[in-house]
Amino acid sequence: MKLEINRAAQLIAAALFVVAITQLVYVILGGSGNSHIAYPIWRIETFMAFVVAILAFIIIDKKPLVGGCLAVAGIFNVIQTGLGLTMFYQLGYGGEEPPNPVFFPVLFMSFFLYFAAKAALGVAALVLGIELWQSVSTGIWRVIGVLSALAGLGALLLNVAAMLLGLGVVPFAGASGVVASLFVGVVLIQVTKSTSTTA
Repeated sequence: MKLEINRAAQLIAAALFVVAITQLVYVILGGSGNSHIAYPIWRIETFMAFVVAILAFIIIDKKPLVGGCLAVAGIFNVIQTGLGLTMFYQLGYGGEEPPNPVFFPVLFMSFFLYFAAKAALGVAALVLGIELWQSVSTGIWRVIGVLSALAGLGALLLNVAAMLLGLGVVPFAGASGVVASLFVGVVLIQVTKSTSTTA
C-alpha cells in the first residue's frame, strides 16, 4: 500500500492537533504526574507521537529537513511520554515514602526530551512558514506563512533555552511548542498540496 505525501501530511496534522488538544485539557484540568488524568492523556499522546514519527518518513522524500524534524519530534515524544508512563508512578508517586532519588533525573530527562521535540517542531514551523511565504505573493496564506515562521522561531529559541536552563521556563516553552505544532499541521497540508500540484 502506497501512502501519498498529501495523505501523510493530513494524518500528521491530525495527530498534532490531537496532541495540542490533550495538552490544553491537561493544563485546564490542572494535570500533574500524580493526577488521574495524566496517564490516559499520556497514552493518547504516545500513540499520536508514534503516528507522527512513522509518517514523517514519507515526508522526508520531498522535504528532508521538515520530515527529519517531525521524525525527531515524534521519536523524542514517544520516549518522553514512555518515561512518564513507566517510571513516574513507580519512582515518585507510588507510595507514602518520599520519591526515589532516581525519580528526579528521570523527570528532568523526560522534560529535556519534551523541549527537544518542541524545538524540532519549531524548526519545522519555521522552514514551512518561509516556504509558504515564498510560494505565494499575496493573500492569507502569505500571512500564515509569516506567522508560522515567527511561531517556529519563538518555539525554537524558547525550547533550546529550556534545554539549557531547566524547568523554570516550562510554561512558555511548552506553549510556544504547541502553537508551532498547530502551524506545522496547517502549513504542512498546504505546502504538500502545492508541491503535488506542481510536481
